[in-house]
Parts: sequence; structure tokens; C-alpha cells
Amino acid sequence: MSTSMDFTPEQEEVLTAIRVTEAVVAVLASSAVVFSFARFPELRKPNFALVFWLCVADIGANVAYSVGAPADGGLACIAQGVAVTFFDLSSVWWTFLIGYKLYRSIVKQEVELHTFQRTLKMHALVWGSSFVAALLPLTTHNYGDAGAWCWISADSYNQGTGTMWRFAIFYVPIWCVAFATSVHYYAIIRALRGFSSMQHFAGTAQQERLARLARQLQLYPLIFVVSWTMITIVRVYNTIKPHQPLYWLTVLQVLFSPMSMQAVLNTVAYGMGDQVKARWIQLAQDCKAQGSLMPLCCADRGTPLANTVHLQDDDGMDDGDFDKEQMLGSGAINSVGTDEDDEQGADLASTRKDLQEGLLGV
Repeated sequence: MSTSMDFTPEQEEVLTAIRVTEAVVAVLASSAVVFSFARFPELRKPNFALVFWLCVADIGANVAYSVGAPADGGLACIAQGVAVTFFDLSSVWWTFLIGYKLYRSIVKQEVELHTFQRTLKMHALVWGSSFVAALLPLTTHNYGDAGAWCWISADSYNQGTGTMWRFAIFYVPIWCVAFATSVHYYAIIRALRGFSSMQHFAGTAQQERLARLARQLQLYPLIFVVSWTMITIVRVYNTIKPHQPLYWLTVLQVLFSPMSMQAVLNTVAYGMGDQVKARWIQLAQDCKAQGSLMPLCCADRGTPLANTVHLQDDDGMDDGDFDKEQMLGSGAINSVGTDEDDEQGADLASTRKDLQEGLLGV
């Protein structure tokens, strides 16, 4: 492993052990979403695909971290630094796209056409920009020992290029995304609360559902901000006092490592909604009924979802029954409320359908 002049080998071994353990847990968590996407064909929709690729990026980052801390200056150390930068940035961009997609759908009420060309451009933007950014520190030989793993080396602070790369290609983009994502979710939550205040929903289960969804969405930007705050504080401190690192602060940085924490929280928030959980319940029932693990890998071995776990909302309304007429009441002509309410009802029907098609799995 790499050995920093600032910490003893024993201290670095502790840091590496914590980091590797967290990385393994994070990989397992993200793999659950990836497996769900592969195992359940009903989830393979363009919206849920964003969550799938977010988890793929999280897995890649945590696999890179799980290597530990290779020897400083070696090829393995450089490869780890490039991989960490590449997958971390990719995860950040997928997080941004999920928020942006929701913003366009709920606030702007835009209907996006999913085509192969658009999907290709999206992947080229996310993976391509992250790859180019990850290569830039190679031009100044800045990948090396960064404590518990290899990244943009602290030794480069003498020349100033390490600090430049750390903030120019990593922390500045991350906090720009944090700001933009927070703005998006603020607008989304306001829109949902506006829907829930419509006269049609006063005292109904749908009003509570919308309020619950708004509360749930508040967690998403919070997950991102909390995940990246500690490591940013540590890096800023290291920039100010590059040769006086605090071991206890570094331990906190590793314990609250953004990619491990974010990977687990992403899995819970984005990848384990009601529809996903319902299919896992069904799968467990199929395995128990057959006395076999074959349903885990064979899609045609399981019982159709409608025959085992019928997806319903909290108020008992089926997914397919939620349309404009349901939104506006049984009599569309004599519905209660203003014209503005009617228009919002139609918009919400489209919004809810988009959410149910897999973006959040609600």
C-alpha cells in the first residue's frame, strides 16, 4: 500500500480497512438495483434506466476504492486515481440528470421522446466528459498517494497543479451540480404541493400521497449535499494546511465517504420504490413456492405480478385507473373546482404516470 509521510503505516492501514469495508457494502447495495433492472423486464424503461446507470457508476467508483491504496507512483495507483475520478464524476452527472428529468416532467410538463440518438448523446455527455476530466491530471503527473487511496496527489501542492485539478475538475462541478439539483427539487416540491392543494384532493388519500412524495423528494438533494460535505471540508483544510493533516478529520472523511454513503442512500431513495419492492416480494414468494432459487435468474419461472402482488396506491387505486377523469371527478363536465384546477389535474395525471413508469419506482 502507499504510505504517506503524514500518517504512520498503522494509521493508514486503519483508513484503508474502513474504506474497503464501506466500498464492499456500497457495491452490494448498488448491485441490488442493477440486478432488479436485469431481472424484472417491467423495470427496463427509459426513466428507471437513469437509476440503473447511476448505480453502475457507483459500483465502478466503489470497486476502485476497494482496491485499497496501491504503491505510490505505480501503474495501479494511477489506474485507481483515474477510475475514482471517472466514476465519481459520472455518478454526479447521473444524479443531476435524474433531478433535471423530474424537473422537466413535473414542473415544465414536457413530454420527452426517448430515441436511440438522444440516449447515445446522453451517454456520450456523461461518460465522455467524465473520461476527459479524469485524464487531465495525467498531463501534469498528479495522480498519486492521497491518504487511504490514490487520487490527485497532495504532493502536487508544491507546484499548485494538484489543487487546481482537484477543484477545477472535481469539487467545483460537484457543488455546481448540488446547487442546480437543489433548485430543481425545490421547484418540483412546490409543484407537487400546489397539486395537493387543489380542491379535488382536500381530505383525500391522494392529497396525503402527494404530500408524502413531496417530503420524500426533499431527501434527494439532501443526500447529495450531506455526502459531499465532509470530504470537501477535509480537502479545503488540506489546501490551507497541506503538510499538517489531522488524522481524526481524515478518519471522519473516510467514515463519511461520499461514494459509499451516496451509493447506499441512492439505492434506498432511487432504486427501492414501491414497484421494485413489490417485485422482490413476489420473487421471494415464487422461490418459496417452488422450493428453488431458479426464479432469481429465470424470468419465465415466476408468476405474473398481477396474480401475486397487485400494485396499488395507498388509497387502493390501481395504476391504470389514474387518468384525467379520476383526477377531475367522476363527472368531468360537472367537476368541482376551477378551470385552473382542471388543467392542473390533467397535468398531474401525466406527472404521476411518468413517476410510476420507473424514475423513482413510486
